Amino acid sequence: MRVTAIYEELRSRKKLRLERFPVSAILAAQLTLTIVLPAYLKGTQPFSLMLAICVVAVAGAFYVECVTLGWNARPRRPVQTSVGAANVVLLTGAAASLGAALGGQGSYAVQIGRAQVSPIVALLAPFTAWLLFGAALYMWLYREGVVSRRRALATLAAASAIQLIIGIERAILGQAVALVASLMVMAIFARLIRFRTLVILLLLLPILWPPIYQYRNTLREELAGSSVYVGLDGPMDRLQMDEQMAVVERLVPKPDYLVAPSLTTLIRTGLIPSAIDPNRPAIDTGAKMNQALGGTALSSTSATMMGNVYIFSGLLAVGAVSAALALGMRIALRRSSPWALSATGLIYLNGMSSNAAYPDIVPRLLQGGASLLIAFVLVRAVDRGRAEHDRS
Repeated sequence: MRVTAIYEELRSRKKLRLERFPVSAILAAQLTLTIVLPAYLKGTQPFSLMLAICVVAVAGAFYVECVTLGWNARPRRPVQTSVGAANVVLLTGAAASLGAALGGQGSYAVQIGRAQVSPIVALLAPFTAWLLFGAALYMWLYREGVVSRRRALATLAAASAIQLIIGIERAILGQAVALVASLMVMAIFARLIRFRTLVILLLLLPILWPPIYQYRNTLREELAGSSVYVGLDGPMDRLQMDEQMAVVERLVPKPDYLVAPSLTTLIRTGLIPSAIDPNRPAIDTGAKMNQALGGTALSSTSATMMGNVYIFSGLLAVGAVSAALALGMRIALRRSSPWALSATGLIYLNGMSSNAAYPDIVPRLLQGGASLLIAFVLVRAVDRGRAEHDRS
C-alpha cells in the first residue's frame, strides 16, 4: 500500500509540473526530438552552437512560465458558442482549405512552374485557418460538456486527415505536418488528449510516415516528369531538422545583402491584402538565404525558426523571441475561452512548429489574428440569431 501511495504521489507531482510548464515541455520535447537528438546521433555540426540555441530557446520560455506561475486562470464563463456555429466555422475552413489547395496554393506544381495559382486562392486564403479554429471550438465544447469526447476526437481526426490530404494533393507535406501538430497541441491544452497519447503517436510515426512520404515522391515524379526534383533524403530525414539548423554556421556572419524586411513591410504584408497594396516589397528572406548558400532565388531556405532568429538577431534574441511566444500562449491560456485556445494554436503554428519561420512570423500572426477576429464576429452573429429565433 505504501509503495502504491508513493507512486501516486510522484505521478501527481509529475503531472503538476507538466501542467505548470506546458509551453516549455512542448518546446523542449520538440527541439530534443527534431534537432538535438538527431544531431548528436549523426554528429551534425556545429553541435555545440545548435545545442546552445535550443537551450536558450527553452530557457526563455521556461523563464516566462516561472514568472507567470502565480497567474490564476480567469473564472470560466458559460459556453460561449454553439455546435451549429462550430460547424459553420469548421466546414468553412475545410472548404476553403481544399479549394485553395486545388487552386494551387503552396503546391509543388506551382513551385516548379508546371501550374499557376488560381485567382480564387486570394479569396479563400483568409478562411483556411478556420479549420484550425473550428477544431478549437469543438475542443472547447468538449471541455464544457456540450459534446462527447468521441465527437471531439472524431473532429480532431477529420481535421488532421483533411490537412494530410491537402499536403498530399500539394505534394508538399511540411505545412500539413505543422498544422496537425498544432491541432495536437490545442488538444493537449483542451485536455482532450494527454501527453502520453502524443508520445504513442510519435512512436507510431516511423510506421505511418514512410508510405505517405513515398506517395508524395511518386506524385512529384509524375509532376516533374523525372526524379530530378525529388529529394534523395529518406522519409524520416524530413522530420529531423538538425541539418536545417546547421546552416547557421555558414550564414554567421551573414552577408551584407542578407537583411530582414523592415517592420513596416512586415506589418503591411500582414494587414493589407496584396490586391490593395501590390507595390509593397516582397518578403524574400528565404530566397536570399538560399542565394547566400549558393542556390538560386527560385527556392528558399530556412535554418528553422530559432536558427533564423540567431542569424538575424543573435543568441539573446533567441531567448527573447521564445519568451515572447511563451508569454503570448500563457496570456491566451489564462483567458479560458475557445478563442484563446485558437490563439494558442496560431502562436504554436507560426512561432514554434516545424513550418514556423522568422521574420515571416509577424505577417503570419497578423493575418491569422485578422482571420480569427472575422470568425469571432461570425460566431457571435450566428449564436445571437439562433438565440433570437429560440425566443420568438
